[in-house]
Amino acid sequence: MEIKSHPATALLFLCVLTLNTCLAGDREDGLAAYKQGHYAAAIQLWTPLAKAGDREVQYNLGVMHSEGKGVDQDYQQAYDWFLQAAEQNDSDAQLRLGRMYAKGLGVEQDYKQAEQWFRRAAKNNNPNAQYNLAVLYAKGLGLRQDHELALRWYYRAAEKNHVSAQFNLGHMHETGLGVPIDLNEAFRWYDKAARQGAIDAQANLGRMYYQGQGTRKDNIIAYAWFYVAAQQGLENAERNRLYALQQLDDDEKTQAKSLASEYLKQFGKPDKP
Repeated sequence: MEIKSHPATALLFLCVLTLNTCLAGDREDGLAAYKQGHYAAAIQLWTPLAKAGDREVQYNLGVMHSEGKGVDQDYQQAYDWFLQAAEQNDSDAQLRLGRMYAKGLGVEQDYKQAEQWFRRAAKNNNPNAQYNLAVLYAKGLGLRQDHELALRWYYRAAEKNHVSAQFNLGHMHETGLGVPIDLNEAFRWYDKAARQGAIDAQANLGRMYYQGQGTRKDNIIAYAWFYVAAQQGLENAERNRLYALQQLDDDEKTQAKSLASEYLKQFGKPDKP
């Protein structure tokens, strides 16, 4: 869950005094309470600021109501707070509204409404919204299916290091979905996603190294990527790892296992040490 905060000096309402209480202080006290797990206290401190128009606090209250932190889960209340923040051009709140419409949380499922909120957030350079807008185009949800437009929005998100967007770009360039097949470009995006821990991208990168597609053929590096994906539970990667290992001589096996161990530390999240 993402809770927003910034120094009190950046507040729109620097210090609104009510009964000698500074709302800016309530903002920071609320954040401290939240971090300590005192969610009900955070809500009590933040509510006056949200009603006074603090868009980041409005967003925070929306998150807490949507996830049942300090209150019973209440999507309608969450929607109301997100809407107030979104109308003040808070891109994260706009993203949340888009997700609520897409999933039908507290509102009737409506992909057209989802698209409108995702688009507003996407134009505010929110990479998650750009990714979600691309998905709507790719699947034709709430608007006509258009892989070229999906590609454009994936690029915007991927350039901000959105890992799923990077993986999808790799897939689209590899398969020619909405764009001519370009294995070099597919490799480039799989590589970026793999280095951020995307398991499927790691497995695909191993395959491309093994087959020499979009890059030079290198069975040692292929083994290393298969190993990283396999250690994180991808069964197909484990089969490919074993097959790739059989193609190596003894010296290459030593190199491959050493590289695999290094890659796992850098790019993997193994279940076991």
